[in-house]
Amino acid sequence: MNFEELFRDFWWLLFPIFGMSMGLWGMSSSERRSREVMNLIRSYVDQGKEVPPELLRMAQSDWEAPSRSPQPPQQANLWTFFTFAAIAAGFTVGWWYIRAEEWSFAFLVVAVTFAVLALGALIITITSRRP
Repeated sequence: MNFEELFRDFWWLLFPIFGMSMGLWGMSSSERRSREVMNLIRSYVDQGKEVPPELLRMAQSDWEAPSRSPQPPQQANLWTFFTFAAIAAGFTVGWWYIRAEEWSFAFLVVAVTFAVLALGALIITITSRRP
């Protein structure tokens, strides 16, 4: 297998590899920022000076960030429903046109999966708290 065949067969792996590398870069940047803030606070404490409240807020926000899970806006849940419903409808139409083929069940499986996801998004939209 030469490079051309390798690239032709696995070109799509560039996207998840890029996404994972960007995630790792973001995590390392966040960790480096937290470490620098803590070192700066430590230097203030070692000198016996008052730590500026901005630094304390930055350190507190770094510690609280993983525990917070922001809720998506109501409109985002509704758009998720419409997107999943449209994809389910598209695969249903695709299945309808090729239902005589023996492999058409794949379209039906994808259509049912996205229909279930659309139904779940609709239920989440209806039952979620409104601000």
